[in-house]
Amino acid sequence: MKLKHVGIIVVSVLAMSSAAVSAAEGDESVTTTVNGGVIHFKGEVVNAACAIDSESMNQTVELGQVRSSRLAKAGDLSSAVGFNIKLNDCDTNVSSNAAVAFLGTTVTSNDDTLALQSSAAGSAQNVGIQILDRTGGGIST
Repeated sequence: MKLKHVGIIVVSVLAMSSAAVSAAEGDESVTTTVNGGVIHFKGEVVNAACAIDSESMNQTVELGQVRSSRLAKAGDLSSAVGFNIKLNDCDTNVSSNAAVAFLGTTVTSNDDTLALQSSAAGSAQNVGIQILDRTGGGIST
């Protein structure tokens, strides 16, 4: 009989404590801190004619392999590899005149060709990267 009373008391205490927990969960002022990570927010506010779409930033253009015999003399070209830079939020007054510029070290004999940045032994020499617009015209660097 005593065991029955102890069981009822335990059940009653558990019921009261679960009611207290339920009340605390319903209280929106309770804050629970969980350590587990950091979120970084990155962005810029700019005064520019357009904004570069986030998918166009930090691109890697895969050029593939080009046989050295294909670039045997000055002016030889490999196959073109396309890439796009998507602009957002362009000011309608200037969007028709939007332009891009690429910065980098140029090949000594050609200011419209970017030099390769590899100094490893056996790397290609006298080779660069030309960036052309959609009509095939060179883009100034």
